[in-house]
Amino acid sequence: MRTIADIDILGDEPFQARVAQLSLAVIVAAVLAAVVLGLAVDGEKLDVWWWVALAAGSFVALPVHELVHAAAFKLLCHGCTVSFGFQDAFLYTKTDGAVLRRGRMVCVLLAPSVLVTAVLAALALAAGLPVLAVLLAGIHLSGCAGDILMAVACLREGACTHVRDTETGITLLSDREEDA
Repeated sequence: MRTIADIDILGDEPFQARVAQLSLAVIVAAVLAAVVLGLAVDGEKLDVWWWVALAAGSFVALPVHELVHAAAFKLLCHGCTVSFGFQDAFLYTKTDGAVLRRGRMVCVLLAPSVLVTAVLAALALAAGLPVLAVLLAGIHLSGCAGDILMAVACLREGACTHVRDTETGITLLSDREEDA
């Protein structure tokens, strides 16, 4: 297989800048949406327990997010070894350099963005706290910016047929001879 591009999420400063920009845009949008929603609905009391729920939901989402990545790897990459790492305030899931078809890797990358965000919002909505739901979803999605941008990179590169998980990100690969 031919290497198309390496995405080093931990060492590529321009990529990290794009992650920070997307993360900031998502959190600003979530705060604005929460303010508008808070003005539109009556009765969501922002007491100490509301703030505890916001902090706890945001904190618990981090390891759950990585567990969802791990489960997605196990489901879509039979036989790969999954482990976890922590570097520069990043908690991450890694494999033994597993190579997946592009669509499968996109699913692995986006699974927590969809599932964890939906569960956080659903739990807050079930408790009758729509403003909390918007903020929990926004906070979690802002933390998914790196995963989302890696998925976009996979999908944007038409020649990419496979993706390798690396210690610091992903490598886009092609098995097409005509692209060589």
